[in-house]
Amino acid sequence: MYSLQSVQARQKSQKKLSNAIVVGAVGLVMAAGTWVVLFTTGAITLGGVPYSVLMKVWQNPAARSALLGSEATELHDLMGDLGIEYEIKEYYRDRIQDPVKLDQHIHQILFDRTGYVGEAYTVKGRTLVLKDSSKIQKLQNCPNC
Repeated sequence: MYSLQSVQARQKSQKKLSNAIVVGAVGLVMAAGTWVVLFTTGAITLGGVPYSVLMKVWQNPAARSALLGSEATELHDLMGDLGIEYEIKEYYRDRIQDPVKLDQHIHQILFDRTGYVGEAYTVKGRTLVLKDSSKIQKLQNCPNC
């Protein structure tokens, strides 16, 4: 038979566990809620992609299908039609002033997410590198590209 003290000790232990679970769940909900607010307001990105861009791709049936089907070239072409590259560049423009580095950063994000390698780039390991220096001159002369 169980003594009254052992029953009380077990109940106390169960209450502590229940409280810990509740505190953990509340903390998790608060952290997730904070992340969602920061993401949807543009303060943070998901894998380098701002919320507005992600939603633009997700709301386009053809782009969403290409994304889910891992069709890199089709997705890249659709993102070009949707102005995704430009929109991501606008998001990062105040953080990366050098137009060459900005272009490479954006293409690296797109490569990491879609596997697509732009015409001007080649892959070394998992990093995109410009094929030739003429692209550098073009980007430096076109700061809004």
